[in-house]
Amino acid sequence: MKSTITTGCLILCLFALLTVASAQEQLNFAQFPLLNIPSPMPDGYGQLDWSNFYYVNPYGWPSAGPGYRQGPQGEDIAFVGSKDCQLVDYVCYGILSDSRGFQLVNASVAAGYGPTQIKITAYNNGALLGSVQYPVGTSMSTLTFPISWGIATEVVFQVDGQPGNLVVYNLSVYTLGG
Repeated sequence: MKSTITTGCLILCLFALLTVASAQEQLNFAQFPLLNIPSPMPDGYGQLDWSNFYYVNPYGWPSAGPGYRQGPQGEDIAFVGSKDCQLVDYVCYGILSDSRGFQLVNASVAAGYGPTQIKITAYNNGALLGSVQYPVGTSMSTLTFPISWGIATEVVFQVDGQPGNLVVYNLSVYTLGG
């Protein structure tokens, strides 16, 4: 009996989630105007708020490292931090958030200047959902986020090394509400 109730509740929860979830979005930065100087990511892009994320044309920016130029020319990329990034113990942070909730699926990334370690931590209204670490090199690779995290309201990207050492080419995400 208890198993049947639990299964029924799980099915209802999944149904509710599917009815309010948007389609999976593949966020890339190709539609932004090509900028040769880093600019802050606009809040609301992909229904997310972007804290300490910037975008730039990697082929026009002289300070771009080898990990910035792994994608096609004519498209901007996003990255965590810039020269004004507040480094704490040689670590820079970028935060994605949305009070309605979202679920990260995967991202194509590279280390901007040299191999780095990335720690990604997800929260739902302040409650820890989980954390994972990835080694990242200057060649583009795909990170797959744990499905067990479920819906997050905030995801923190912690990057070791110098600011700008995490380049994001695209991000697959399910958003809620909008």
